[in-house]
Parts: sequence; structure tokens; C-alpha cells
Amino acid sequence: MTDNANPLKVESPEFGGSVYDWSWFRTGMRQILSLPALILVSGFIGFGGLARESGVSVWEMIYMVPAIWALPSHLLVIAGIGAGASLVTLAPAVILASVRMMPMTMALVPDIRLPRSKTWHLLAVSHLVAITAWVHVLQRAPDIPRAGRLPYFVGFGVMLVMSSTLAATLVYEAAASFPPIVMAGLYFITPIYFATSLWNSSRYRAEHIALGLGFALGPAMAMILPEANILAGGIAGGILAYGIHRMFFSQSGKR
Repeated sequence: MTDNANPLKVESPEFGGSVYDWSWFRTGMRQILSLPALILVSGFIGFGGLARESGVSVWEMIYMVPAIWALPSHLLVIAGIGAGASLVTLAPAVILASVRMMPMTMALVPDIRLPRSKTWHLLAVSHLVAITAWVHVLQRAPDIPRAGRLPYFVGFGVMLVMSSTLAATLVYEAAASFPPIVMAGLYFITPIYFATSLWNSSRYRAEHIALGLGFALGPAMAMILPEANILAGGIAGGILAYGIHRMFFSQSGKR
């Protein structure tokens, strides 16, 4: 049986490799009920309570969620506000924190672009790049016709933004009744999901080694470079994993 027997996995000639199939936009929207999306939204439940305790108004919070759209950057802004930092200081900090999204965007664009995609299309949708959407779409992309990948990503990303904003808003007033341990736990759900999803979607043994070494080196780096332990542990783990892969696996042809 050829691929032509499955219409969902064949790019329709009418798109000509240049027009998007926006029927996949609705499919992406429906993925808001998936486990990754629910985990991300639950993280913003904690953010809504933290924003309330930091003195941020509900309207400022509603603006922040879609404008910044990265939970670590949101927490950076809230922590800066609590410390009395000015917006002039916070803006460069958020920009630098968001630089980590650049490699993710560079990895995603080749999978969702079409031969004649306009640059502004890709720049516009790049704002939706975040850990959850990135991992999810990379996993699903091989099963989606190329003409439908960008609409699918946009549908999923837009629903994530809207649902996260709504969740944060709904708990803004009710956050005072949440136990601190529950709030802290909600913040850790997203990185746990990210780590497990990366492990499952990794195709090369070096990626598994890098993840394992990164987790192992993180606590050690915290004693040496407490303010940059995650970055230092990731760089060291990645370099060691590359060396191990080159030494033991590349010549044997194993991935």
C-alpha cells in the first residue's frame, strides 16, 4: 500500500507547496485537551497566584502572559518587580532569557515552513514558540502534511496562550487559598514534562547521554556556580556527551 492511500499524510497538489492547509488549524486547537497543554496551563495557575502576591494588577498580568509567553521569563519579571527593579532593567533581562528560544525556533522552522513561505509568516508564528508547543509539534510533524504543519502549530499555540491567560486570570483572586507547597509543585510540572518529552523524542544516544549528564552535573555545578548551575551543567553535559558519542558510538554506526 502506498502513502497515497492515506490522505492525511499526503500533501495535496492544490497547495503547490506554497499555500497552507488551514483545516489543520482546528486540529491544532483541539490539542488543548492533550496532557502537555494541560500541564502548561496548570503552571500558569501558579503564576496567577504569584502575580497577585507581587502586587501586579490583573490587567497587567493579562497583558504579560501573551506578550512575554514564557513561564521562566514571567517569573523573572515578577521576581524583579518584587525586588524593586525598574522596567529598564527587566526588559534586557527578559530578552536575554528568551534567547534560549532561538535554537528551538531554528529547529522548528525547517519542519513547518513551505518552499515559498514568507519570512513575516515565520517571524509572526515564532512568538508562539515555547517549550510545550515546540516539543509537541516536533513530535507530531512527521504525521502532518507539510502544508498543514504551520496552521497546526498556530492553532495549538494560540489555544495555549488563550487558555493559560484564562487560567491565570481565574485564580488571580483565589490564589490566597492555595497552600504554598501546591503552588511550588505546579511550577515544576512544566520542566518535568519538558525533560521527559525530550527523552522520549530523542533519536540519538548522545541526546540521552547529554540529558543524563545534565541532570547529574546540575547539583555539582550549584556548589561551584550557584547563579549559573543549570547553564554550566548543560554545557558540560553536552560537551561530554558529544565526546562519548564520538569515541564509542560514531565509528560503530550506532545512533
